[in-house]
Amino acid sequence: MIWHAPVLSLLRESGLFREVRMEGAKVRATLDDNRFLDIHFDPESRSYSYAFIDPSLSYAGDKRLFGWDDFPHIGDAALAGLSDYPHHFQRRGSDGRWQFSPSEFRGEIDAEIVKVIEYVRRFLANEAKGAADNA
Repeated sequence: MIWHAPVLSLLRESGLFREVRMEGAKVRATLDDNRFLDIHFDPESRSYSYAFIDPSLSYAGDKRLFGWDDFPHIGDAALAGLSDYPHHFQRRGSDGRWQFSPSEFRGEIDAEIVKVIEYVRRFLANEAKGAADNA
């Protein structure tokens, strides 16, 4: 089975994204003019990266807001100390620094993409609530 077919379908059916397409070997789901979700998956090794990205962020380097992956980030003691290393969730703290936490994800993309979509949905709802609270 082609791994990306059900992923494309679920992302489209979510109603969250303006456009969902294959871009090279990854799936890209575009939310708005600045933000998108990139899904990388290797069906042989089951290596994965699900990243919500905003290229307009002022931080140097990686422009992810949050994501899940199994990349080991050699030399990062905080990450290496996680019980499920190298699997992890990472998000930007208010200071722009990465915060790592354990993740239940293990490259089971069909089940995990549903959880990723729900996380993005909650993130956007919280973002909208915060904007309304500050209005």
